[in-house]
Parts: sequence; C-alpha cells; structure tokens
Amino acid sequence: MIPRGYLYVFGCASSFGIITTLAKITYDEGASPPTVVFFRLLAGSLLMGIMSAWSHRKNLRSGKSKPESSNTWRLRVLIIVTGISIAVMSLGYLGSVKYIPVSLSVLLFFTFPFWVLLLNYFIDGEVPPRLKILAFVIAFFGLALTLGPTMQDLDWRGIALVLAGALGSAGMIIGGAKSVQLISMRNLVFFSNTVGAVLVGIILLLTDTFSLSQTPLGWAGIASICVLFVFGQLSLFAATRHIGSAQTSIMLNLEPFISISAAMLLLGERLELSQSLGALVVIIGLFLASDLTRKFSISSKNE
Repeated sequence: MIPRGYLYVFGCASSFGIITTLAKITYDEGASPPTVVFFRLLAGSLLMGIMSAWSHRKNLRSGKSKPESSNTWRLRVLIIVTGISIAVMSLGYLGSVKYIPVSLSVLLFFTFPFWVLLLNYFIDGEVPPRLKILAFVIAFFGLALTLGPTMQDLDWRGIALVLAGALGSAGMIIGGAKSVQLISMRNLVFFSNTVGAVLVGIILLLTDTFSLSQTPLGWAGIASICVLFVFGQLSLFAATRHIGSAQTSIMLNLEPFISISAAMLLLGERLELSQSLGALVVIIGLFLASDLTRKFSISSKNE
C-alpha cells in the first residue's frame, strides 16, 4: 500500500499542476496574474476561516476547546513567514513569464527542492543523504530535457523573479511544516493566506494592475483555480506532516508533468520525444529520492 503522505503529495501536485493551465486560459480571457493570485489567496483565507470558526464553535459546545500552542510569538512569526512566502512564490512565478519563456520559468522554479534542503541545513543542521542529492540532480536533469529552454531567451529580470518564487516556495514548505506542529492545518491555511492576500492586495493598489476577466469562461477559470489552490495547500501541509518538508519538495517534481498533461488535454499541446524521455528520467529520480523502495521491501517481508 502506498503511504498516505505520498497520496497527499500527488493530490497537491495535481491541484497546482492543473492551476497552471487554467491560469493560462484565464489570462487569455482578460484577467491579470496578480488579480488571479489575489483571488485564490482570498478564497483560501475565507474558506478556511469559515471551517476554522465552525470547528472552534463545535469544540466549544462539546467542551473540548483548548489552546493549540503556548508558544504564541514563535507561531505568529511562522505564520507571517509562511504567508509572505506564499505571496512571493505566486507573484514571482507568474511574473517571471513576462520576461522569459514558460518552459524556462518552470525549470528554474523547480529548483526549490534545493532551497529546501539548503534552508533545512542552516535552520536545523539537517544534512541530506547522498542518495537524495543524487536523485535531485537526476530529476533536475530530466526537467531540463523535458522543458528544453534555450540560452538566447535568458533575461535576468525573469530569472530573478522565478528564483524568488522558488525561494518563496521553499519558505512556504518549511514554514508550513513547522507551523502544523503548533496549529491546525485549517488555521494555518487561513492565517497564512490572509497575510498573503493582504500583501498582494497592497501590491495591486500600488501598481494599479487589478484586471478582471470579462467572460464566463474566465470567471469559471478563476473559481476553479481558487478551489484547487485551497485543496492543494491542505494536501501540501498534510504531506509535510507525514513525510517531512524535504521529501515533499522532491516529490513535488511531479507537478510539471501534470501541468504538461493538462496542457495537452485543454490546450492541444504535444510533447516531443526528448521531452518524453526527460519525463521518464524525472520519474526515476523521484523514485530514488523517495523512501518507497524501502517501505515496499519492508512491506513484502512482513507479508
């Protein structure tokens, strides 16, 4: 049986991967990237706020209500860091495609497992096993084959934005992993998305980039993105609780392949032979990076 944590990762990767294609459709219908980011963060804040309030009220009635954490200041810092990281991740990733191709943006964004491993080392002194480092190199090489960027398309502004997005993604994963030890996932998603929505809202006001879709298809895309974003975040934090932040970040390399599959179905895009080979290389790298081989071998011995 596949461990629960990996199922959460797959749910997260599927949600975020489909969002990429839906966002492309929504942008074509007139919505701006910062506007879509604002609405999906706002949706996460509102929906999780309602769920948290309902859960708290239920606990009060049953007499089970109690504070989740006594370390209030540490929790506040973690929530703010996670919320800022979510905003930076979304704005950096989406903003980078203005200066560099989407393929190059995706490739550079998925360097975030490296940042997770590096930040975990500096924060907790956690040294990654050699096999995970090798697996990351293999998976990154596979991404290069799959996404195939060209050197002449490089623009330092796009590179700076997408690397900031990758660093934001790493901060979100690590901050979320530490926060769920002190607070429920519902409350974490509510507070972190509220921080992110406020930050993006301020940016929209200062830059005057607020732009809504003018068609039913565009609005349907925005609504779908909001739902998938909330589900993806819940799956992400659940995965970090079960298998850790570093393992989760490596397994999330599945996301670009789900994005490509969605683009093939919804946008009519097709993969070349080299891209298909690259996808196979990444899958091999992900399997080597995971603990699935060890878990499966132990399971078979027990049977």
